[in-house]
Amino acid sequence: MKKTVFLALATVALASCSSDELINNSSADEAGSKAPIAFSVEKQNITRAEQSLESTKHYNFGVWAYKLKGDNNQLVMGNYLVGYSDGKGLGYANAGATTWANGAGTLDDHKSPWFYEKLGTEEYENTDATKGYVKTDNDFMSANKNQYLRYWDLAFDNTNFYAYAPYRSAGVSFNYTTKKIIVDQAAQTAEYDNPTLHEFMYAGATAKNADLKDVTLKFKHLGAQVNLRFYEDVRGYKVQIIDVVSEKDNSGIQATPATVKESGTPATKTYTKADYYTSCGATIDFSTITTPSASVNHTGATTTQENLKFVIPGKDNHLTDFTSKRDVNYSIIPEKVSTGTQTFAESPTVYYPVAQPESSEVGFTFHVSYKLIAEDNGEEITVKNARVYVPAKSGSDFIAAWQPNTKYTYTFKITENSTGSTDPTNPNIDEPDVPANPTVYPIVFDGATIEDYTPNAQDY
Repeated sequence: MKKTVFLALATVALASCSSDELINNSSADEAGSKAPIAFSVEKQNITRAEQSLESTKHYNFGVWAYKLKGDNNQLVMGNYLVGYSDGKGLGYANAGATTWANGAGTLDDHKSPWFYEKLGTEEYENTDATKGYVKTDNDFMSANKNQYLRYWDLAFDNTNFYAYAPYRSAGVSFNYTTKKIIVDQAAQTAEYDNPTLHEFMYAGATAKNADLKDVTLKFKHLGAQVNLRFYEDVRGYKVQIIDVVSEKDNSGIQATPATVKESGTPATKTYTKADYYTSCGATIDFSTITTPSASVNHTGATTTQENLKFVIPGKDNHLTDFTSKRDVNYSIIPEKVSTGTQTFAESPTVYYPVAQPESSEVGFTFHVSYKLIAEDNGEEITVKNARVYVPAKSGSDFIAAWQPNTKYTYTFKITENSTGSTDPTNPNIDEPDVPANPTVYPIVFDGATIEDYTPNAQDY
C-alpha cells in the first residue's frame, strides 16, 4: 500500500508513503533427502520494493525455532545468532561453518552466506579483523556458548521460526506460550545513516520439515525512515540550498520538534518546543507467525528537544551545475516541470527515527536556507530560515508522528511565497515559530505620480 499526502505550505510540500520491506527470499527447487537447517538470503531477483538484509548493513539476526507435531513441540534453536559473511571480511569469519557459501545457490543445496554453526561465544575465536567481526566485538556476539548445526527432523511435521534483527545477547526474550518476543527500551534507537545497531526488525516463518528447504525470512521495520528532497518554482531564478549555520558540517537543513495550538479570533498559532522519543521497547506478536505484528513501548524511553540535522544535497544528489551571468558557478536544485517526471535534489542524510505513539501531538518545524540567483543578471539573494510546520497528524493520517515500518519523504518546494528572511541578522533555526504570512518581500512600485511644475512667474 502506498499513500500520498500534500500540504499547502509556504515553502514545502510533503509526501508520505508506506515502507519498502526488507526481504530474505528465494525460489523453490526440488527437495533433497537429508539437510541441515539453513537460512537463505537473496536467492531470487530482488524486486524494486525489496532489498537484502546485508545491504542495509545488518550482518546478523536472532532466531528461536520450535519443531511441532500436533500438541508436541521441542526447542530447536534458542536465540541463535545467524551471521552473514561475504568471505572477504564483511560480517563474521566463516571458519568451520560447513554450510557457508560465498553466494546464494538453490533452496535445497543447503549452502548460504548466512550461517550459525561455529558462532557460539566459545567456538567463535576470530581475532583477525580482516576476516570479520572479532570475538571482542561484544555487540555482535552470541548469547550461547555453542551453536550446533541443526537438522530437519522428519518425525515432526513443521518447524516455526521467530526472528529479529539486529541480534541481542541480552535484553530480549521469547515466550513460546504467548508467541511473543519482548525487547527492552534499547530495541530501537534513533540514528542517522548507519542503522546496524539501531534499526530493529522482525520476521516469522513456518517450514514443512519434509520439504527440506532452506528457511526464508521477510523482515519488517519497527521504526520509520525519513528522507528529504527539493525542487523549486521561482520564476526567473535558480535556487541553491545553503547552510547558514556552519559551512563546516553542512547541516543547513534542520527540524525542530514542536507542538502548535490555536487560540483567539482571528485564530493565532502558538508554537512550543516539545520532546520526541529517541528510544523504545517492543513486543513482537507471532500469533499469526508469517505476519507478525509489533507494538512499541515508550515507558522510561529517552527523549530530546534537539533539532534533527540533515546534510544539504551534494553533486551526487541530482543537483545541476549553473554558471550565472557573473561567471559564478553554482550547484542548483531542479526546477518544477509542467509535464513529464519531476526530478528532485535529495539530502544524502537518511534518518531512522523511533516510532512515536499514535497519540503523539509532536510535529516538526523544518528550517531551510537557500540562495536565489537571478537568471538575467546573476544577482544573488540569500534567504535564511524559511520555515514550515509539519503536524503530527492530518485527520487520521500520520504525518510526523512516525509510525512503524513506514517511510516518510518530505518534499520541499521552494516558491516565491517564502517564510524566510533576507535580513542577515536573522535566523534562529532553533525556533519553532512559523510566520503566518510570507516574509520575503518583493520590490514593488506602488503608483506613480507626476509632480506639478514649480511655478516660476516672471514679470517683464
